[in-house]
Amino acid sequence: MSTTRGEYVRAQQAWAVDQERLRHSQALHALGEYVMFCLLWTARDHDNGLVGLCTVCASDRISRAYGQASRNKCPQCFGTRFEGGYRALIVRPAIFTDADDSQSFTARGTVSPQEVHLETTSDFRVRSGDYVMRATGERLQLRAPQRTTLRTGFGTPYQHETATAYNLARAAVEDEDSVAYMIPPDQDTLAEILSRTGAVPPSFGDVEVIRAPLIPLHERD
Repeated sequence: MSTTRGEYVRAQQAWAVDQERLRHSQALHALGEYVMFCLLWTARDHDNGLVGLCTVCASDRISRAYGQASRNKCPQCFGTRFEGGYRALIVRPAIFTDADDSQSFTARGTVSPQEVHLETTSDFRVRSGDYVMRATGERLQLRAPQRTTLRTGFGTPYQHETATAYNLARAAVEDEDSVAYMIPPDQDTLAEILSRTGAVPPSFGDVEVIRAPLIPLHERD
């Protein structure tokens, strides 16, 4: 006589992910500040047919030979080599740590980068090289982001399904002569945008620019 023992396989609990995301969002809106993220085009976006090459600086011999923009401060692509320069300009709440003063030796000489850590919402993906703009006038370049997902079962923790705080990143303040300060809007307009009051949360749909999915289909893992 044989018996079959039943086994219970845990299913993913969507409600747990929703609750954890809500807690993160509440903390960001309550304790953070509004900032504008500039998400740049990359070579992978070009390979996937999402963007073309810059018509100003990506058509000369140097650019074709080395696969890089021939002008770092190109007013059309901001040194990315791709048309328009960025795939999105979006406003999100973020929490920053205090800046750490340090010195490092680079090709430019001795510089004093100010590095901070930040956390923002999980509904978009940042990459190394993207920028974040603050109402204080600082523009920072983002380093490699970290991933935080909530595993509630045996399913694969894809970002768009289980991420609770994907965008944990280091950022360094850019020098004032950086191409980052060429990206619109100008500082006065940016400060006005990020200081909006009224609705909670305020709407920024009239100033945001989204040219591709905030989490590209080929990166939803």
